[in-house]
Amino acid sequence: MSSPLSLDRELQQIALGDRAAFRRLYEATSAKLYSVSYAIVRREAWAEDAVQDTFIKIWHRAGDYSIAKGSVMSWLISMVRYRSIDLLRSKDNSINFNDNVDELPAIDTLEQSLDQLNQNQQLKLCLQELQPQTRQCLQLAYISGLSHQEVSDYLSEALGSVKSWIRRGLESLKRCLKR
Repeated sequence: MSSPLSLDRELQQIALGDRAAFRRLYEATSAKLYSVSYAIVRREAWAEDAVQDTFIKIWHRAGDYSIAKGSVMSWLISMVRYRSIDLLRSKDNSINFNDNVDELPAIDTLEQSLDQLNQNQQLKLCLQELQPQTRQCLQLAYISGLSHQEVSDYLSEALGSVKSWIRRGLESLKRCLKR
C-alpha cells in the first residue's frame, strides 16, 4: 500500500481532476476497501457496489478531505463503511437469515458443540422462535459483522436495548439448542 503522504498527494491531485492519480489511489486502496465492505455486507456484489459508489464519491469529493478528518486511509474506510451500512439499509434487510446459518462463526464458536448438519437444522428452528427484533440484532452482529454500537445506529435503538436483545437472544438459542 502507498504511504500516507503519497495517498494525501494522490487525493490532492484527484481534487484537481487527475485521472492517473485516481487510478493510483484505486490500485493502492481498493482491495482493503473491498475487504472492509465485504465484512459488513457479506455479499460480493454488494461489496463491489459499495466500493464503486465510494470511489465515485471520492472522485467528486476529494477536495472535501482535510487532515483534520484523520489519515486518507481512515477517511476512505469510513466512507466505505457508511456506504456499506447504507446499502444494507437500502436492501431493507433483505438478507434471509435462514440462508446464512452456515455463516454463523460467532455462534458456532460460542456453542462449540454444533454438529454441522443436524445442529444447523435445530438452529434454524430455534432462530424462528426468537422475536424478530432479536433475530435481526443477531443477524446484524454475527452475520453482517456489525459492532453493538453499529447495530444500535442501524436500528435507531438505544445501545443498552441492543446489547440486551443480543444477550437474551444468545441465551435463548443456547437453551433451545440444549433441548
